[in-house]
Amino acid sequence: MEQIKVEGHYGYVRDKTGAILNVNKEEIKAAQKRKAERKKQENQIDDLKNEVGDIKKMLTQIVEKLNG
Repeated sequence: MEQIKVEGHYGYVRDKTGAILNVNKEEIKAAQKRKAERKKQENQIDDLKNEVGDIKKMLTQIVEKLNG
């Protein structure tokens, strides 16, 4: 695949379609690491939301039983 360096921008090339690609392996790895960390945090937040929802349901059931 033919790639032309983007003038003034180290680590970037333009492919035959004209798209600009980042070919700096360190930047790519860092971006992948940031993405994985962000996904992990999103999953933790989702888990916490589910747990809070479960707690709310249990509390509602307890209140209903106490009120008879």
